[in-house]
Order: sequence, then C-alpha cells, then structure tokens
Amino acid sequence: MAGAGPARPPVLLLLLLALCTAVTRALYFHIGETEKRCFIEEIPDETMVIGNYRTQMWDKQKEVFLPSTPGLGMHVEVKDPDGKVVLSRQYGSEGRFTFTSHTPGDHQICLHSNSTRMALFAGGRLRVYLDIQVGQHANNYPEIAAKDKLTELQLRARQLLDQVEQIQKEQDYQRAQETIWDARI
Repeated sequence: MAGAGPARPPVLLLLLLALCTAVTRALYFHIGETEKRCFIEEIPDETMVIGNYRTQMWDKQKEVFLPSTPGLGMHVEVKDPDGKVVLSRQYGSEGRFTFTSHTPGDHQICLHSNSTRMALFAGGRLRVYLDIQVGQHANNYPEIAAKDKLTELQLRARQLLDQVEQIQKEQDYQRAQETIWDARI
C-alpha cells in the first residue's frame, strides 16, 4: 500500500495500551460498627496489590465525619479465588495492606471495624476511604530509583518493562478466562 508507514511492533502497541490502562480504584463507603464490607478484585497471578485506607467517624452533634480516634482499627481479610486466606490482619484507623496474588482470578477483600464501642461515640457510622492499586502501579518507583541508583531514563525503562509484564499477565489471564467460557458453551 503506497504511503503507508512501517508496521508498528507489538511491543509499542502494548506500551500504548499500558499508558491507557487504569488499575487504581479509589472509593469511599459507610459501614456500621459490626458491618463487614467486601469487594471483589479480579487479579492476574503473581501480581502485587496495595490497599491504602483511612477512616472517619460520624459526629452526631456536628453532623459531619471527623478523623477517627487512634483506638479504632480495621481488620482486613483477603481470600484468593479458592477461598484460601491470603491476608488476615488488624490495622489502625489508617493503614496500608499489601499482598501478592499467587492464583489468578477474583480475590475477595473484606474490611470491618474492630470496635464494638463505636456506637457510643460515633452513632455507629464509619466512613472508609479505600484506594486499591494493582500491578506495576503498586511499585514505589522513587524508592526503587534511589535504592538501585537508577538514572531517570533507566527508571522510565523499568516502568515501561513492568507495564508490559503486567499487560502480558492480564492478557494471559483473559485468555484463560476465555478458554473457560468457551468450554462452557
């Protein structure tokens, strides 16, 4: 075909796709003192996941959410697609949890308050801000650059390679899912 440019290599297409892929999920939700809230996150195998959260308590007099007291904590539990517990740990009113998936598929991430006294001073309502980062977005690149003494160009190359690796994991997972669905039809 006249005037057509050279064919783009698949790696370039993967890199462009990586730049368009969003794998950070942030939200907030309300829970009562004995309530448990769970989320399903579809994760490829051997993928790092980081969750950051902070809590606020409802103030009845002011009718606003205020920062939680230090004594309030959250319990975080993560189960893999086979129902096996990957993480089960108590944290404070603000925290960060990390795990690596070893089985591809739907992982269940559950949070609940460790307090049974919250109703006394919070009206039983808690607001939880949750930010889940999956894959290469979970890497702390400034820390990696300092530790490995990488130049800016070396760091960017590492980020791009991590993105390509993550896309390949996600594609492998999607192919496996398609195979399963095709077998059911």
